Amino acid sequence: MGTTYEGTGAPKIQSFGSSGALANQFSGRVGLEYQVTPDIMTYVDFRRGFKPGGFSANMTSVSAQLRPFKPEQVLSYEGGFKTSFMHDRIRFNAAGFYYDYRDQQLLGTIVVPQYGTEGTYVNAPRSYIYGAEFNAMLRPFRGMTLTQNFGYQHGVYSQYQGVNKSATTDLYNATGQWTAVNTNYNGASMGLANLTLSGSATYTWKVLRNYRMTFDVDYSYRGAQTQPQYIGYGGYYRAPAYFLVNSFLTFSAPQQHWSVTVYGQNLADRHYWLSGGTQSTFYSVIPGNPRFVGARINYTY
Repeated sequence: MGTTYEGTGAPKIQSFGSSGALANQFSGRVGLEYQVTPDIMTYVDFRRGFKPGGFSANMTSVSAQLRPFKPEQVLSYEGGFKTSFMHDRIRFNAAGFYYDYRDQQLLGTIVVPQYGTEGTYVNAPRSYIYGAEFNAMLRPFRGMTLTQNFGYQHGVYSQYQGVNKSATTDLYNATGQWTAVNTNYNGASMGLANLTLSGSATYTWKVLRNYRMTFDVDYSYRGAQTQPQYIGYGGYYRAPAYFLVNSFLTFSAPQQHWSVTVYGQNLADRHYWLSGGTQSTFYSVIPGNPRFVGARINYTY
């Protein structure tokens, strides 16, 4: 059911009846690992997964928005290797992956006669994502740890016809009839953040006999991305890339189970946003946190 408000009186309850969605799916995993040497392990992995279908029940205006979307299926293929050298002072891992989707669920638009365009979840019949991940760790000397992570991914819609909200509205203004105008997104990018990077440098040393100091600097980078419902609508809806730097200093007494930390997040005070979305007649974004400096006291028992 839904709730609408008319005038200053009590809310009007609107009933949409009942409906259901049933999914008969299975998931599973098959993998193989091979220890090439004591320091090198390789692996391949195959998985089948699914996400049940459902309903877009939030902000429901008409019953057509409650038509169930289909279950999402994915076949994932992954292979890579993991290494550890010099008594675990050096690690380097790498992996490549490919995800083959059927009926991928994404936010989209439908056209409801007499009501117009409405937001809901839809299914892209065929799509895929491929990419690679690398991570490395180095301990060059006692107390010092360096890490670096690299990720790349790219997603493509193989088969997807999506309602073009702007073109559909323009057609209605010209004809007075709500008729869907679809855009062919076959071969279009999903708008994922292609590149992600992160790394850290951490140094720990003793202070007096039973105390420790730990100093850390870390960073993260995320490439530009576009949410699925705004693919093809131009750069206005594209969240820009951002680069963040954080740091902390901890004074701890391991034998006494307490520590004191001062920390800073987003030290460069970068202005960035995480995601965005359309709210009726305006477009809103969720901003990232500004520079923040704080302290905390921990006690474990």
